Amino acid sequence: MDYQQHSKVKNVIHQREWVEHEILFASLGVLENRVLDVGAGLSPYKSHLVMNGFHYVSHDFNSYVPDSKANPGLQDASWIYPKHDYNCDILEIPAEKEFSLVLCTEVLEHVPDPVAALRKMSELCQVNGYIIITCPFLSLMHQAPYWFSSGLSPYWIKHWSREFNLEVIKVEVCGDYVDLMIQEIVRLLTCRFPIRGIFRLVSILHYFRPLIPKQIKDSGGFGTLAVLRKVS
Repeated sequence: MDYQQHSKVKNVIHQREWVEHEILFASLGVLENRVLDVGAGLSPYKSHLVMNGFHYVSHDFNSYVPDSKANPGLQDASWIYPKHDYNCDILEIPAEKEFSLVLCTEVLEHVPDPVAALRKMSELCQVNGYIIITCPFLSLMHQAPYWFSSGLSPYWIKHWSREFNLEVIKVEVCGDYVDLMIQEIVRLLTCRFPIRGIFRLVSILHYFRPLIPKQIKDSGGFGTLAVLRKVS
């Protein structure tokens, strides 16, 4: 299965809209609407899941503490975990529980063994249930010391899904090299203080898109997005 790459999109906005659309799709395709939000963090999709009729169960290891002095890279200024149903390593979530939907957003770059994490999610998912995954395609260091890879490719998703009886319903890349460069130029120019209208100004780079070889445009992006179905 080939993957799609969406160009001229904004990172967080596109990703959130994509996840919410796929949650709605999953709610129509399962009989028992029971969701496990793996590595839920601040539970950004809880209200949307509940609104779509899911019984919400969340997990996180509850160990990240922002500390820009002790750790390098990007740190969240404030990070207060809400109450989660499971407070443990992903691999320690009780396997006797099964869910019609397993959600895992922006988590796999923060676990030392993402292959084992995907295997665990497959175990937790009911047959004919869905797994929705988002992870970076390329990312800067963030939330150190719990940052173990800069991202995962669509080919990683396809390869390991076959190993764990997961059918790839769709796999997509959010953004391309041009979108990524625009984001990072804006980050560079506004790292000390905000500049009004800078994103619109830098977006002029989109006009150079036809001049950039496809191989280069395809080489970058914000994130890998996937919907998997447990087949057996």
